[in-house]
Amino acid sequence: MKQLFMFLFAFPLIALYAGNRNLLRGNLSQSSNNNSMPKVASKASVMLTTNARYGLILTDSAGSSLYFFTKDTLGSSCNGQCAVIWPVFYADTIIAGAGLDDSDFTTITRLDGSHQTAYKGWPLYYYSGDSKPGDVNGEDFGGVWFVAKPNYTIMLMNNQLIGLDSVAYNNLYQPGLGDVQYFVDGHGRTLYIFTHDTFNQNHFTKPDFSNNGLWSIFEDSLKAVPPSIDTSYFAMINVYGRMQLTYKGWPLYEFGADSMQRSNTRGVSFPSPGVWPVAVASLDSATITGIVQDNSSGVPKEYSLYQNYPNPFNPSTVIKFSVANPGLVTLRIYNALGQEVDNLVNRFLSSGSYRVSWNADNMPSGIYFYRLSAGSFMQVKKMILLK
Repeated sequence: MKQLFMFLFAFPLIALYAGNRNLLRGNLSQSSNNNSMPKVASKASVMLTTNARYGLILTDSAGSSLYFFTKDTLGSSCNGQCAVIWPVFYADTIIAGAGLDDSDFTTITRLDGSHQTAYKGWPLYYYSGDSKPGDVNGEDFGGVWFVAKPNYTIMLMNNQLIGLDSVAYNNLYQPGLGDVQYFVDGHGRTLYIFTHDTFNQNHFTKPDFSNNGLWSIFEDSLKAVPPSIDTSYFAMINVYGRMQLTYKGWPLYEFGADSMQRSNTRGVSFPSPGVWPVAVASLDSATITGIVQDNSSGVPKEYSLYQNYPNPFNPSTVIKFSVANPGLVTLRIYNALGQEVDNLVNRFLSSGSYRVSWNADNMPSGIYFYRLSAGSFMQVKKMILLK
């Protein structure tokens, strides 16, 4: 029964692919044997086509859409049945259409020794589920397939993190295996954040940019991103006269030791694991700054600031608060004169309940106030440090 189900599932896709090979392959000549893969054309055109929903996309000369695969790191990783559903695009010679640069097209060798055309390092594919020119049914398929575009500012890559120390790291920046999906630029080069930065504030780059070669600010303005990423989370900030792209308030960087090579993630262990995490779509300060999130009782529907505990305290206390909507959240500490003495939270936070500790070991005894601000919500409470 299982074999029959798999046959019934796979047969329509295989039949669709077989019935539309001429359309999908465009200029590619066909083999006389219907069971063999199409022969490679000596020349094929790649064009820029305007799609009503996704803007400029790459297609072949017949208008069939081409795609990127986020699991393609250094080569092509779609093989076997995957390559039946996602046939490769290849020609010995690529004729680049208007608006495209010949130098962006290269040829890669697949595991089986065959060749595939790549654009800006991304191997190109068709989708067998596209039945006619203009179809983009493969867009955001499984969160790992995206229509090929010429102007991605941000793309996604699924990869094992390998630090500068050659150690494999998991998504918690501990030694371990497991692919992580993270942000890369249009060529597949890794983008990072710095845990010591605050909301829309770069705390690493020097005024003379003398350390910019170590961690370069990402200066591309936002153009195209995968549709699963909310563009409202991006902004540009001014860093000593140059503009840097941010995501959810986190300035984005590239690591010099990655040598501008796609899929390199050496920065995750420099100078120690987790100081420079890769940027991810689900980026939340609670996972990076030591702010603890606890949604065991569900996601809150309103903003709240709770009384610290213990109170009075010496020398540390815990402050709990709830965030109803995602956005910028600040939690500041003031002394009895109204002077700000600490800034515990200045981050983009998702909806949820949080707690954060304040250590007042270097503060004198007395009355202090803490203020939570989030959107139009603002609340102040009093606490007592008693040494």
